[in-house]
Amino acid sequence: MIGAEMNHDTLLLIFVALTAIALLAEAVIMLALFLTVRKIGKVVQDHVGEVRGAVMPVIAKSREVIDRVSPKVESMATDLTQIVHNLHEQGIEIKASTSEILERVHRQSTRVDGMFTNLADGVEHAGQVMSETVTKPVRQVSAIVAAAKAFLSVLASGRRSDGRARSANEDMFV
Repeated sequence: MIGAEMNHDTLLLIFVALTAIALLAEAVIMLALFLTVRKIGKVVQDHVGEVRGAVMPVIAKSREVIDRVSPKVESMATDLTQIVHNLHEQGIEIKASTSEILERVHRQSTRVDGMFTNLADGVEHAGQVMSETVTKPVRQVSAIVAAAKAFLSVLASGRRSDGRARSANEDMFV
């Protein structure tokens, strides 16, 4: 059994040695990984520092610009609000003035229309009166002339012509 024990102890020693070698290899690998990660971390930190160095001035300038511009933007917004309010009030005033002007124009056009209607009626009436005043005496004179002509024609010829006498009579009563 001694041979078996030795065999067993040897095997156990081999397994312990293999386990120790495996643990040592694992520790070396872990150390190598740690050193690599640390080196990569340092490189990343350097790059982040470079980026931060390039970005921070831009951020600072942007903040300065925003600080300078924001009061102006607020002022412009306030002014724009005031302009819109004033335009609204002026629009209301223009609408009221336009309505008033249109009402006045309507009244005046109605008045002028009435005046022209009265004028046209007066001119028509005057034309009728003038027509009656002028044409009535003209017709009477025409009738007298026709009668005198017929009378003279009867005296001159000694006889009466039917056609002429009729036309003279018709002229008298027209």
